[in-house]
Amino acid sequence: MSTRTHEQLGPYRLIEKIGEGGMGVVHLGLDGAGREVAVKVLHPHVAADLKARDRLAREVESMRRVRSRYVAEMLDAELTGSRPYIVTRFAPGRTLEATVRERGPLKPREVVAVARKLCQALVDIHDAGVIHRDLKPSNVMLVGDEPLVIDFGIAHLVNATRLTQSGMFVGTPGYLAPEVIRDSRITQAADVHSLASTVFFAATGLSPFGAGTFEAVCFNTLEGRARIDEAPVWLRDWLSRALRVDPAARPTARELLRLADALDPAAGRTRVMRAPLPPVPVAPTVRAELPEPPGPPAAPREPFDLRRFVAGSDFCGVLILVTLMALTVVKPVAVGLTVAALSLALRAGAYFLGENRRTLSRVVLVTLGHVVLALALGVTAAALLHSTGRLGTRHVEPLAASVFTLGLFVLPGAGTVRQAASRTLARLLPGHRALTMSVAVLGPIALIAMITALTELL
Repeated sequence: MSTRTHEQLGPYRLIEKIGEGGMGVVHLGLDGAGREVAVKVLHPHVAADLKARDRLAREVESMRRVRSRYVAEMLDAELTGSRPYIVTRFAPGRTLEATVRERGPLKPREVVAVARKLCQALVDIHDAGVIHRDLKPSNVMLVGDEPLVIDFGIAHLVNATRLTQSGMFVGTPGYLAPEVIRDSRITQAADVHSLASTVFFAATGLSPFGAGTFEAVCFNTLEGRARIDEAPVWLRDWLSRALRVDPAARPTARELLRLADALDPAAGRTRVMRAPLPPVPVAPTVRAELPEPPGPPAAPREPFDLRRFVAGSDFCGVLILVTLMALTVVKPVAVGLTVAALSLALRAGAYFLGENRRTLSRVVLVTLGHVVLALALGVTAAALLHSTGRLGTRHVEPLAASVFTLGLFVLPGAGTVRQAASRTLARLLPGHRALTMSVAVLGPIALIAMITALTELL
């Protein structure tokens, strides 16, 4: 049910309220060009949680990488003002939940089509190194015959799946994976479980783990008591694989897509792929914090989007790194030590303030190994430059120091440093602010630093 509004929020004009969840209110809005967008405004109690804002800023940077025709694209975010909000592509349609409750379960061919397209959406999401965490029928829009995944889960950003101060459980029982309910380590396998639960609902109109009390539904989920026998025969094997209690035993999104391609309602059964899934160590079912999202794949599905890269905070990071390298050429010792200290500070911040703390001894060993590797890279660069016989010590040492600075941020083991820097920049420069900063401030600074460095070498 919609409610008309006429507010202005940043560059967006809010037209009407079209939905509300535990974390915020969703409005239909218009951007500066008059295009329709969905604007999710965080509730005041969420906006007042600075830690939640910080985690959300980091998550937004990950969400921007997702490119899929079956996922509502994230367009903008403003998380530093008094009314934080997230902007996504507007999808005119009805949710899968509303459609099934009004019309009844989807037809078999429709179920197969929805399953395949949702699997493709999940493949695209996971290929971008993102975990949705809140896939359910109310977060799938049906636009014509096409499903569109919306509303990436932000409930976990307040405190995993629980708001401990109020004791309220955040999430929809019946569509949460067992490890989410246990508050254990969350991986992409949790999305696979939620996707299968969503497809079960589309095919039956029922919740896969019953419609009893909250405790009963959670118990059935933890015990793996899905009502698979109430699903069509041809869909049962596909569901049983994805709804396994053990996350490591579930197929990946890509494997689930291949299985979905083999679904055949006319045959009354599923043509099951015989290749066994590779054994994977079982994740421990102990309380743990959310893992850092994995980095983007080496070969992304979508082409590199230069425009979005330049407009984002990652480009600001590149400009800062170029500036630091140029300054290292000018003042090798002073700037080199400063950059090394900055790298250590970013690692310390990631350890003490992050959600995925590793053991201190491991962090120290990785840090020492990485610094030694960066030094080795600098020494190797110095040796290679000396071997050319064309450069003197006055030129070689600054260049080698600059290579050392580069190594602190790009060599194996520097992932934590890059992620910490990216998260800091995402918090300081959300949305369109990153482009303004890179063009007006960081770009000229980097250019001046490079000219100064070249002058020093000549």
